[in-house]
Order: sequence, then C-alpha cells, then structure tokens
Amino acid sequence: MTDTITEGKARIAVPDGVFYNPEMKFCRDLSVLVVRAALAGKKARTVDATAGTGIRGIRYAKEGAGAVGELFLVDMNASAAKSVRANVKLNKVKAKVVKSSFAKFANSPLAYGGFGLIELDPFGSPVPLLYDACRVSRNGTLLSVTATDTAVLCGAHPKACIKNYQAKPLNPFLCHEVGARILLGKIARTASEFNLGIKPLLALSHQHYFKVFVLLEEGAEEAVASVKELGLLAHCDKCLERMWRKGVAASLPEKCPRCGETMEHAGPLWLGELHDKKALARIAKLGKKDGKVAKMAGLLLGECGMPPFYFELHRLCERLRINAARPDRVVAELKKRGFKVSRTHFQPNAIKTDAGIREVEAAARKAVKL
Repeated sequence: MTDTITEGKARIAVPDGVFYNPEMKFCRDLSVLVVRAALAGKKARTVDATAGTGIRGIRYAKEGAGAVGELFLVDMNASAAKSVRANVKLNKVKAKVVKSSFAKFANSPLAYGGFGLIELDPFGSPVPLLYDACRVSRNGTLLSVTATDTAVLCGAHPKACIKNYQAKPLNPFLCHEVGARILLGKIARTASEFNLGIKPLLALSHQHYFKVFVLLEEGAEEAVASVKELGLLAHCDKCLERMWRKGVAASLPEKCPRCGETMEHAGPLWLGELHDKKALARIAKLGKKDGKVAKMAGLLLGECGMPPFYFELHRLCERLRINAARPDRVVAELKKRGFKVSRTHFQPNAIKTDAGIREVEAAARKAVKL
C-alpha cells in the first residue's frame, strides 16, 4: 500500500516499509528557510545522506530559491532507494539516487569535489555520519544535522553520551541546552580534524529532536578558534548556581562556592554562540507568513548575544518556596534593573540573562508580589 502526501511544494509517495515522519514537517519547513537564507542562488552541490522518501532533498530543490545544484539522494535501504526514484520522477526534480551507505558513497568517485550542502537526518545519533560528512565538505559548506537520540544528549543515558559524544550530559537541569551544545561540540571536534571551523547558524531543541545548522570554514586557524569555544559547565542542583569556562584544559570547582554542595559537571561542550543573528533575521523575514516558524524565529533571535544556559523559573521558585513567577514579569523586572534578558525556546518557563542567580531570585520574588 502507498500513501501520497503533500508537504510544501512536494508530493511524496510513501510505500509501506519506507520511513516518513509527519511530525518532522515543522523541522523541514524551517530547514528550507535556513537553506534559502544561507545558500539562495548558489547552486550548491547537495547530498542527503539518509534520504528515506527523498522529502528533504526534493523540498530543498523545489523551494530553495536556487540553493541546490547537482543533487544526490543516498539511502542504503533498497525500498527507500526505489521510493526516492519514484518521488524524484513524480516531482520532476533532477537528482542522482544512490543505493549505498553514506560511508561508501563518501569514498566513491561521486563524492569527488565535495558538497556545498550536506543533510544528515538519520534515525538516532548522527555521530556515525559526521566523519564522512566533514571529509566531503569544503569551505562554506552548510552542514545540516538532526539528532533524535535526545535521551542520550539530555542525560537519561549518560554512559551512552560519553561513548558517542565523548561528553558528560546533565539531567534534569539545563538538559536541552546542554544537549544542543554537546552536539555542536562533537561537530566542532570532528570538523577540526579536517582543518575546518564551525559557525552555527541555528541550534534548535524541539519535541523529540535536536537540529543544528553550521557553516564550515576552512583553515587551521578557524579550526583552532572553534575548538577554543569548547569548555565545561558546573551546576549546583541545590542552589542553582552555575559557572562555565572555555578551554580544552578548563577546570571548575567540585564544591559550590555559594552553598558548598558538590556540583554536577557537564562537557566538553560548545560555549560559543548558538545562532547567527543576521541569518536568523533573514529566516524570520522569509517565514513571516508561517505562524509557527515566525514564533520560533522570534525566540531564537532573542537568544542571540545572551550568555550560555537558562534559568528554569519553576525550579527556582520551588527552591525559594514562593509561588510560581510569570516569566514575562521576571523579564520585565530584570530589564528594569538594567540586565539583558530574553525568553528561550529551550523551556517555556525559562529565561536567559546576563544576571546572576541572586539577581534572578530577587526579580522572581518581586514578580510574585506584583
């Protein structure tokens, strides 16, 4: 049995046994806009390493405003490759469909010359694909990476995170942002082996997945600069104090300087910017007619320039033994006190700010009294 669905400008036939996830439509909608914002008109040589039905590559080709040039859709599953061929024909898109693992494809003559746009959207962790993706990248490549192993990155399975990402996660505090930063840190370390630095355009935590887009910048200096953005986080579960430090040899105290409790540590992880403000402004403009995209773009824009990590207000208020403080009131109070502050997409009841924990506590207490 075959179902036919319409998504964006694409019509896709989905036969039994070929994976298509309708819950990822928002991610694909946003991804199209990122591709347009970063690569419109560049005719980038493009590969989707795990094509499935071909939906992403086909949408990039049809909706990317000339971003996609030569297109390769790769999948090692025979049924998926057959489905991609049918969908390429159905959508009148020019593409080379390759039944292969991405590792074999990346070592084949078809990959010579590299790619300007690489899509990694596997089931689970993207780590097994990263090495070959970096190897077939070049200066200016847009690398699009999905990770659905959120339980691993968010700390429910810390041993798996150490094994796959060589990083210690946190759970439950700050786990969504920590997970995104661990993923970016892994990409930065892998890219550096190929003399590539990374420039994140957007890092998203949504539903059951992480999605990040990075521009790869060629050069030893660029690679070193990216590695220098890695570091460690220390967090106190008792009083919610936190501190972080950049550097491959960074060290942080074992005991909380505020309350004396043993601190939880996470990392190495990316401590640089999560988003590029100019790219997000273009994405917001392109997606202004899509309510969900516009709302998300607004939240991400607010995060630009903010220090790493957020304050979860419900946990903070629980610790203070006060009623829950409305985030908008805490935001207004911190702004009155001269701090930078924004809402965040990572948690609906959280804020990002350059204020310290004591200032946030004071603002929360005042917000509850209003």
